[in-house]
Amino acid sequence: MSSDITTTQSEATLTIKEMAAQSGISEYTLRYYEKIGLIEPIPRDGSSGHRRYSAEMARRLETLACLRASGLSLDDMRQYLRLREHGRESAAEQKALFQAHAEKVAEEIRLLRVRQRFLDGKVAYWDAQMKGDTELAEQIAAQNQEIAKELK
Repeated sequence: MSSDITTTQSEATLTIKEMAAQSGISEYTLRYYEKIGLIEPIPRDGSSGHRRYSAEMARRLETLACLRASGLSLDDMRQYLRLREHGRESAAEQKALFQAHAEKVAEEIRLLRVRQRFLDGKVAYWDAQMKGDTELAEQIAAQNQEIAKELK
């Protein structure tokens, strides 16, 4: 398909602005997805030359919006779309794709919890300093040094 594909006015389609509002994907990102081949070239209105998104493309972009919101990379989104074409035959690969991503997210959450503990310790440390409790501040500083090791 080439980028000079045109569509007729009789088809129910969405403009890029409407598609962005419906999908939650910015106009810039919609153009980018088309440019990098994540989605096929979008047909253009015959008279204005503006992109016109079909209902089928809207469904695909809503799927991509969900994948993007879950933190999937562009490569993983591309793989998901390829695998989806094979239906149930690709169930094991689809499961592996999402399992790997779930494990990555779980690790990110673990690290965020460590960061939160470290920051809570810093708040407690400076609170103790403000109160003039240097003994407590030293204890908190020692605890934070141990927490900091988990950040590396």
